[in-house]
Amino acid sequence: MRTVAIFRRELRLHDNPLLQDAERGEFIPVFFLDEYNQQEHGDNLRALFFHALRQLQSNLRAVGGRLYILPLAEQERFFDIVRPDEVRLCEDVEPHSRQRDRQLIDLLNSKGIRVRLLRDSLLSPVPDTTYPTFTQFYKKHFVEHVRPLPTIPAPKAINTPSFDLPVVAIPEPESEAARRWFATEEEVQRRWQAFVRDGLAQYEQRRNLPSQEGTSRMSPYVRCGMISLRQMLRDAWGVSEQFVKELAWRDFYSHILYHHPETVNMELRPEWRGFPWRHDETQFERWAQGRTGIPLVDAGMRQLLCEGWIHNRTRMVVANYLTKHLLIDWRWGERWLYLHLTDADLAMNVGNWQWAAGCGADALPYYRIFNPVLQAQKFDEHGDYIRQYVPELRAATPEQLSQIGQLHHLFPNYPAPLVTPEEGRRRFLEVAQQFFEDQR
Repeated sequence: MRTVAIFRRELRLHDNPLLQDAERGEFIPVFFLDEYNQQEHGDNLRALFFHALRQLQSNLRAVGGRLYILPLAEQERFFDIVRPDEVRLCEDVEPHSRQRDRQLIDLLNSKGIRVRLLRDSLLSPVPDTTYPTFTQFYKKHFVEHVRPLPTIPAPKAINTPSFDLPVVAIPEPESEAARRWFATEEEVQRRWQAFVRDGLAQYEQRRNLPSQEGTSRMSPYVRCGMISLRQMLRDAWGVSEQFVKELAWRDFYSHILYHHPETVNMELRPEWRGFPWRHDETQFERWAQGRTGIPLVDAGMRQLLCEGWIHNRTRMVVANYLTKHLLIDWRWGERWLYLHLTDADLAMNVGNWQWAAGCGADALPYYRIFNPVLQAQKFDEHGDYIRQYVPELRAATPEQLSQIGQLHHLFPNYPAPLVTPEEGRRRFLEVAQQFFEDQR
């Protein structure tokens, strides 16, 4: 039996469905470099991803295997040379990936090669249609189909035959932000187990506090497949339903993207299409660089530039400020974050941005607008998170951080606000009310 396993987003040995029964017969791991993904992804994600690929290459070599890394253009030639009995790959909901996989499956079928399509980046099967709200999805689909599954053991020995193939080197994009996330698979496991031991039970109480280590910080490793979602589900099951729900949100947005690939560039809710978003490049650049004059927003955007990651509560705040206060197109913000996040996931990013803008699945009504000052008072009460990432405000007291109109005068190196929360809210409501009245 000769099996080929195509790796994409499953860059690990532990609990990997691609590696089930890998010790039997000849097993050939392969990774095809896709130029589209090279161009689509930012350097932070690419740097971490290719680091993870090097780790996988090394780990496979340690158990006797070899990871073939080839250009996508060599795909057909690869199968003609290797002539496998079976090809394994994991399903992917992104539009480009689905088109790529349809072409691959057609190619393999034409050659009489059996295909096994596995699930790894989703915990639940894709339903026949989407659910209008997360709560309905969670109760009617996720909990009905998802249960903890046994661990798939890592192979101890793999037999990979040698072939004369045009292998290529793994790219090495430059990214200081991504380097702070570099870890071996074993280190990722240790970090996860430390969170399970010390933070999982308190996750619901601490997850919204950006100055604390209240979240797992596993999302970059999930994106690269350095840790299994099934393992995370097993460990969280019965300990933190809130954490299980966070895993379910990934499936929720992935299923929406599967059924509505147009949402990459278009609002899911038809009544929002044509909304008069602003395209102010100067204000967008101020937001992108963390120079809005709103401390919590600026802290989040500077954390992104520094670490390639933003705390989830702050992600909601920065997105809400761009769309609801500055009235700038959600697509601009979605692309900026996607190109800078080490955990950039298309379904999650699009879903979350449309949720924040009000035009996506399960979104809040348009008149529900976050006040970033009140958000800071509630979730960064002492200003520790703000002071960590905005050095101009290191000497500011919590009371001063709430005085948006005075901060520039108190700390001249810190910019005056582009728009205060009150001004931004008033302007957005005027525009939105007029737009939706005209829609009637």
